Amino acid sequence: MILSLFGYLFHGSYKIPSPRESPSNQLQKLMMNRARFRLLHLDYVAIREVLNSLDPIDYINFSRASKSCKTLSTMKKSYKVCLTIKTCPMLKIGNGVINYAVLWTKEKKEDKTRMLRTWPNEARECVFEYSENPLGAMKEFYMHARSLMGIDIDCVVLFMDDFGEQFREIVYWLNSTFREIPAIRVYGKNQQQINVQYILDNVKYKDSLKLYVKTVEMLPPEIPDTIKELRIGYGSWITLDYLMSLKMCKFALLDTYLTNEDINFFFKSWMQMKSHNNLERFEVNLTNPEDFVAIGLRDIPYEMGPTTSAPFLL
Repeated sequence: MILSLFGYLFHGSYKIPSPRESPSNQLQKLMMNRARFRLLHLDYVAIREVLNSLDPIDYINFSRASKSCKTLSTMKKSYKVCLTIKTCPMLKIGNGVINYAVLWTKEKKEDKTRMLRTWPNEARECVFEYSENPLGAMKEFYMHARSLMGIDIDCVVLFMDDFGEQFREIVYWLNSTFREIPAIRVYGKNQQQINVQYILDNVKYKDSLKLYVKTVEMLPPEIPDTIKELRIGYGSWITLDYLMSLKMCKFALLDTYLTNEDINFFFKSWMQMKSHNNLERFEVNLTNPEDFVAIGLRDIPYEMGPTTSAPFLL
């Protein structure tokens, strides 16, 4: 990998071996020097070809190696970025199918570790970086990448349990850094309702909210009805009135106590065009699956589709 050469890419002359060194050591160092690849001595077109072959993480790291490297790194890329803010924060960058990630940890490793993971719709190579301040390192890396490549933020994932009261500082950074964020996901357990609402009120998200937070009070949060997609992971507080008030075109409500009668009422209202005229997708858990066809689909024409083992709106 080309980045492994950074320690000696840009020297212009050989080192003179010390006369105190043994002949074998002198020969070894001379051979190492002869093997050095002086990238910056190449023709400009050749340099650009080398840079074009780098993945986005290596390209960003190349630009940080020296001022000369940053001057050469002027290519704009149409990558999307997702920031995951947790104890070991992660930056993911890519085009949706092939992605690369950096994960910062306080755990020291002798060498940088790379790991390749694949899913049916994504392949991701992850680099693990050591830092005494993982969150600060992720922020600095992202700001450098944005100034370098003109990349766009696509998603922010927040794990509230990992930061305590520091989450307000994180929200302030998000609010001051991004004009708007297409999608956010928030995770947490036994959180105070006021803290969850603080995030929803101050992070500027525009398209999608996925809320996997169990609050102490178990009350409905205030969510703007201008977003397109909503997913609630802990919905024990959701009532039929709340369901009927939603205006998103896609929503998934899980862990609710909605009855089959409630779902039947919702379906009929939608089919009669009395509500939810822009609905594209609806997902809900069943509290009584055995009676769903008889009660939930009463007086509603339907066709049985294939069985799914996982929610649609992941």
